[in-house]
Amino acid sequence: MTAMSAMRHGAITLGIFALITAGSVALTRAFTAERINEHREAYQHRQLQAVLPPTLANIPTSQLLDSTFELPEPAALGHRGNAIGWRISSNGHRAVILPVITHQGYSGEIDLLVGIDEQQRISGVRVTYHQETPGLGDKIEARRSDWITRFNGLHLEELPPDAWGVKKDGGQFDGFTGATITPRAVINAVHDALQYAAHTPLLFNIEEPSP
Repeated sequence: MTAMSAMRHGAITLGIFALITAGSVALTRAFTAERINEHREAYQHRQLQAVLPPTLANIPTSQLLDSTFELPEPAALGHRGNAIGWRISSNGHRAVILPVITHQGYSGEIDLLVGIDEQQRISGVRVTYHQETPGLGDKIEARRSDWITRFNGLHLEELPPDAWGVKKDGGQFDGFTGATITPRAVINAVHDALQYAAHTPLLFNIEEPSP
């Protein structure tokens, strides 16, 4: 084999190796992206399902994830741009899930999902993002304490406006020992969600999917 032939053979071999490597990397990335997307959807489904009323607890994943709508006036819920909520309807039962952001947390932004049923009562609240102090402010997480469940069943008019606060401020809700700012921020955010639902026309206008 001449030197030229050897060089040509080596170049071809190197090119084939490069193509195989690139293809393997692309396949690995595609598979990884698909798995990440599946985990993200599963997490989102669990969070959404956790704030639904029991009458809608068995909504199929695809129906729940696809039930989005663009929020009118999202700034009222703390958003600084466009945002989506979820409208769910099945067997005559309806609910909305509102994503709410408060910027009043001790360590900054706290993101929540607030479920509200057709009677405009809270069906559930979950914190989806925060940077509050571990062991103190993180008690807003459902896996850390049951504090977040104390909103369940409340209607906007069930409490006077000044009762929507921590007991230290004369309100209805317990705070956390050593951490008042965090629960205060969450209470205000949930109250904002109820006010938004009460004053947003047609929020619960939902067409049920065809069987």
